[in-house]
Amino acid sequence: MGIVPKNVEFNKQLVKRLYNYDIQHMKELNGYDDRNYHLITTDSKEFILKITNKLESSQEGLLDSLNSLILHLYNNGFKVTVPQINTNGKYLSFEDIPQEGQQENAIEKPYGVRLLEYIPGELLRGIPFTPEILEECGQVLAKMTITLQSYDSDVLQKRTTEWSLLRALDVRQYIDDVESEENRCIVRQSLDEFERTVMSRLHEFKHCIIHGDFNEMNIIVDKNLKMGNDYHVKGIIDFGDSHYAPQLFDLAIHLCYSILMFTAGPVIYAPAFGLRGYQKFVDLNNNELNALYSCIKARLCQSLVLGAHSSKLDPTNTYVLTTAKTGWSALKALHDCNPKDLLSKWLNIDKYM
Repeated sequence: MGIVPKNVEFNKQLVKRLYNYDIQHMKELNGYDDRNYHLITTDSKEFILKITNKLESSQEGLLDSLNSLILHLYNNGFKVTVPQINTNGKYLSFEDIPQEGQQENAIEKPYGVRLLEYIPGELLRGIPFTPEILEECGQVLAKMTITLQSYDSDVLQKRTTEWSLLRALDVRQYIDDVESEENRCIVRQSLDEFERTVMSRLHEFKHCIIHGDFNEMNIIVDKNLKMGNDYHVKGIIDFGDSHYAPQLFDLAIHLCYSILMFTAGPVIYAPAFGLRGYQKFVDLNNNELNALYSCIKARLCQSLVLGAHSSKLDPTNTYVLTTAKTGWSALKALHDCNPKDLLSKWLNIDKYM
């Protein structure tokens, strides 16, 4: 994807023109393909300026559909990054953005520009992955799944993204970018299993529009003094990977990433808590439960291989290797388990922890 150029001063002028805010402070946040900036205005309001990459900006109706999805969740009681209306009376503007290091008249267009509500708090990634917070995440995800079952979008119905689990098998072309032969072997076997047990049976799963990346970087938590001063889920951010897929995939993605920093017990037990929370509101049938193991491993493979490939293309982008820090050991631990035995432990986790 085309990466959006950095240009802080231009962005400040952009916000002034489109939203009539003067910027006191602007900080760039981590991102995979887009540019995201945390803004503080001179009157102490906080927002996220999101400049979407060229490829997705050029997809007709995509950003409007994502705005519509966010507003649907907001109108149903979810704390999400609500798009702000600009001076043209719209939630979205397409802008010519000058490239850094080029002449002033050198432009790249168009980039989708949105100003989103900022949700204060901490990323889930920044706190301990306790059974309690993971179970709550599962509950929030289940409620979001139920809400999204009543949402539809022709654009998102037809959309596929690089990060969709529907395209997990695509990473086979990048397996050689993984350094370890043992890891390459595990990836091949895991993807073969996912193809056999999940992709060949997609028609058996319930579908809806899903978040697509419900992970520790997209969940905002905060301490609640009224609830024992423990961390609780406050909001959900980054709907840029939303698309139509088996609703099970959203759960599998969350369970996959819940493993990465779990310290309350063996990492292979981490999915039990998100699963328990999810099933308090959404019942999974046997087909869905049996597919979870393969989906979680496939997502780990997808993240690890794409991270290795992106790092090879741009060694300076350390963000793409976030999963690799604990992901390879987690994948091996899962791969060494018997799927049926592990599922039984997830469903009866109180016997094991």
